[in-house]
Amino acid sequence: MAPSRVQRKQIVLSKRAQQLLNTEAEYTVGGFTPLPGFMDRGKGAQLWDVDGKEYLDFICMFSAGNQGHCHPTIVAAMIEQINKGKLAYLINTSTHNSRWPVFAEMMCKRFKYDKISAMVTGAEGADLACKIARRHAHEVRGIPADEVLILAVSDSYHGLSSGVWNLQDPSPARTAYGLDSAQHTNVNPSTKELLRYGHLEDMEACLAEHHVRVGAIIIECIRNTGNTYEEEVSFARGIYDLCKKYNIPFIADEVRMGACKTGKFFSFNHLGPDVRPDLLVVGKSMTGGAYPASFVLGDDAMMSVVGPYESGSTFAHTPMAIAAAEAALKVLDEEKMAERAAHLEKRFLELTNDLRKHPHVADIQARGADFSIPIRENPEGRVTARRIGGLCLSKGLLLYPLGGRLRMGVSMVMTDAQLEKGVQIIREALDEVVEYQDAIPGEVWHKAH
Repeated sequence: MAPSRVQRKQIVLSKRAQQLLNTEAEYTVGGFTPLPGFMDRGKGAQLWDVDGKEYLDFICMFSAGNQGHCHPTIVAAMIEQINKGKLAYLINTSTHNSRWPVFAEMMCKRFKYDKISAMVTGAEGADLACKIARRHAHEVRGIPADEVLILAVSDSYHGLSSGVWNLQDPSPARTAYGLDSAQHTNVNPSTKELLRYGHLEDMEACLAEHHVRVGAIIIECIRNTGNTYEEEVSFARGIYDLCKKYNIPFIADEVRMGACKTGKFFSFNHLGPDVRPDLLVVGKSMTGGAYPASFVLGDDAMMSVVGPYESGSTFAHTPMAIAAAEAALKVLDEEKMAERAAHLEKRFLELTNDLRKHPHVADIQARGADFSIPIRENPEGRVTARRIGGLCLSKGLLLYPLGGRLRMGVSMVMTDAQLEKGVQIIREALDEVVEYQDAIPGEVWHKAH
């Protein structure tokens, strides 16, 4: 029996949040599809919105803030750099800066590569790695430039720039931009079928026919998007072994799942001690989210193909970027954040074990401090990931509903008590979502209506 009007529950956005939502819809394009929470400041694992309401941060800015918001060590390093005065924080590629050579040497020695190049965003880093692989394939391996293939796998994400959007699943939107590249692709050139994540046989068949044209394969080694941990490791290791078999460079995109997120420093570390990517892409929490920066590391054999005016960005490797990166690495090391991520995984699985039996829950997944709860969606019964996410937001928990699941990633400064509180909010939202007959703010992305 439907609830009476007296029993009907309703959530209403604040006047300020609704004004901002309307203004954003009127004047902006692009972006992503977050829940309607307008955050104003953050500290540690907590956020506060424009109305002063407090939230637990269960998305960690898509893993850009593994060290938490405003970590004092990182903030101090940034302030020290700014206080040097003049334009010391804005020195860029127009000249040399004294921090870059020292930082470059440290990064190469620490991660055991010969060379490093800097960009700003993770998408730019992935794009640069693919560009290097293409040039290497042509100059060193003798593949005609217009025939070089860069391959990825289905359901992947490497960014939305023109160079790497092509590596993701075909879509009408991408086609409308004219970006359906036949050279950067996750489709078998012969069959036009997706190279499915988790299906090694797809890549085996593709490489058996096309390996002489493949300049590199790029993947995120651990993704936490539906497969089991064992399946992810087996598949990624299988791709790596195929690369070795055919002498194809292997690119590890560690932008999201690097920087200790999975319980090891890099996600490729889960594949075995002998695994060493030919090109390594890092970003996001490598600067603790305090300043945008990404880096590509590789050996001379590949990196030496890059010349002046062939890679660079106005805000790449500025003193501010380096100050943030050095401090972020210090925090990851000194606070043993890889170990903390492993602990958070164990505790999250303990806290949510009973939810596996919940009628709205399809599974519980965790890779270090990256969590996912696929939802048994039933739109007719008012059960969707976005409705549950919107209800969590109203209760003081920020996460990201995506593809029928609750996507979560917490910072490694989150306490056990905060984690427990967040899981309790999720439990309440799962139990209560069917009680809301009216729309829950955020259940439909505002720009679509």
